[in-house]
Amino acid sequence: MRIAAAGLGLIAVVTAACGDRPASTDGSNTRKSGPAASASADTLSLAERRAAGGHIVFLSERDSTPQVYVIGPAGGGERRLSSGTGANFPAAVSPDGHAVIAVAVREQGADHGEQMTVLPMDGGAARPLGPASSRARSPSLSPDGAWLVFESDRQSFRDLYRIGVDGSGLRRLTENREGNFDPAVSPNGKWIAFASSRDGDAEVYVMRADGGGQRRLTAFYRDDFGPRWSPDGRTLAFLSNREGADRIFLVSPDGTGVRKLNAADTSRAGQEADAAWSPDGARIAHTLHVSPGVSRIRIVDVRTGAAREVRGVEGASQPAWSPDGRFLVFTAGTADEADLWIARADGTAATRIIRAKRADWLPRWVR
Repeated sequence: MRIAAAGLGLIAVVTAACGDRPASTDGSNTRKSGPAASASADTLSLAERRAAGGHIVFLSERDSTPQVYVIGPAGGGERRLSSGTGANFPAAVSPDGHAVIAVAVREQGADHGEQMTVLPMDGGAARPLGPASSRARSPSLSPDGAWLVFESDRQSFRDLYRIGVDGSGLRRLTENREGNFDPAVSPNGKWIAFASSRDGDAEVYVMRADGGGQRRLTAFYRDDFGPRWSPDGRTLAFLSNREGADRIFLVSPDGTGVRKLNAADTSRAGQEADAAWSPDGARIAHTLHVSPGVSRIRIVDVRTGAAREVRGVEGASQPAWSPDGRFLVFTAGTADEADLWIARADGTAATRIIRAKRADWLPRWVR
C-alpha cells in the first residue's frame, strides 16, 4: 500500500510535491545521484542552444532555501522567480508558458505547511492558490490552463481536489481513507488519471473531470502509480513494481493492453523513474537508477521498445522535453552540486548550460 513518507526530510517533500514517489532511503529513487557529470567532446553549439527556444524553469539550492529560477537554453537570462524565506518547488507550467505552479513549503517550529502558488513568468507578484495544509502537492493543469487538480490532506489522509487557477470553484473529487495520489489531467481535459490505494495497494484509476465515473485500470498485488498521459490521450504510462523493481508500463485508458515499455530489457537491476512523453508521443525519456548512487537517462521508442541513453554524462536524471521535441533538459552531478544540461533528442551532444554552487534540479521547459 502506498503511503506518504515520514521523516525523510526535504527530499521526500520535494519528490512528492512534484508528483513522484517519496524518495527511498537506500538511494534507489533519489532526486539525483552518481559521480560528477563529465562533458563529451560532442557538445551543442551556442547557436543550436539559442534555436531551441523557450525558457527552462528549475529548482536551485544556491540560496538559504530552495527557490524557483528560470534560464534560457543557451544559458542566458537567469533570474529568480520565487521570493520569501520559505522553500518553493516548481511543480507544473501553464500551457501558455505564462506562469509556474509552485509548491510553497513553510516550517514553523514543528509545524509543516504546504500551499500551491502561482508564479508569473514576467516576474510579477506570486499569488497563493487554494487552501494551505500539511500536504498540498502534485498539481496537474487542464489543457486550457483554467483549472488544476491536486492532492491534499486538508480533510483526509490524502484526496484529490479541483480548483480554478483564479482560486474559484474548489471541490473535492475523491473520498477514500486509504488515499488518492498522482493526478494527471488528460490532453482533452475530460479525464483525470490517478493512483489510489483504496484496494489495499496502489492501482491506476481514471475518472471524469468532475470526479464521476471512477474506475480502475490496473489490477496487480504490487503498486502501480504515477500515471502520465500520452499527448494524443490514447495511452497512459505508469510506474509499477510488479517485477520487484519500479518499471514503466503502458496501458490504454480502458484498461486494456498493459505492456512493459522496454520489453526487451529483462534485467532485474535498477529502478526506472521520471517518465516523460515526447511532444509527438513517439518516445519516452526516463531516469534509470542503475544502482544506488548511479543513474542515467534512457530514451525509449514507444512502438518498438528500442532504447538509447544520453551519452557522456553520468548521474543524470529528471529529463524534460523541449516544446518542439528536439532537445532534452536534465540534471546531472552529485547530490550536493548538480547542474542543468541539455542534449539532442537522440541522446547526443550533452552540454552543461549552468554551473552554480549547490544543486540545480527539477527542470521544466517552458514555451
